[in-house]
This record gives sequence, structure tokens and C-alpha cells, in this order.
Amino acid sequence: MTEAPDLRRLYHDLASKCASLKSAVQILRDSPPEEKKELLSLMTEAANAIVKCLSELDRYYNLKN
Repeated sequence: MTEAPDLRRLYHDLASKCASLKSAVQILRDSPPEEKKELLSLMTEAANAIVKCLSELDRYYNLKN
């Protein structure tokens, strides 16, 4: 039997990562070119974390049906 995820934590993590990514977009616009590469790398990590949260939620809700 699979262990149920901590839904409160997943929703919190998802909201936090989405907010961080949104803020990073604003920073990216005004960043000098040499900082854009590092910022884009961090944004990619945040996007991957969002996908992970969404995948966990998808698995949870598909198991519930």
C-alpha cells in the first residue's frame, strides 16, 4: 500500500514554488545578462519542483478514484 502524501505540505510547497517562480520572472527582466543564466537555472529547478508536486498530487487523486 502506498503512503498518502502530506497534502497540506504539497499544497504549501506548490504555492510557494509558484510564487517564487513568478517573482523570479520579474527579477529576470531587469537582470544583467551575466546573471540571467544563473537565474534561469534556479527557475528551472523551481519549475521541476512544481512538476514534482503536481505529479504527487496527480498520483494521489488518481489512486483515490
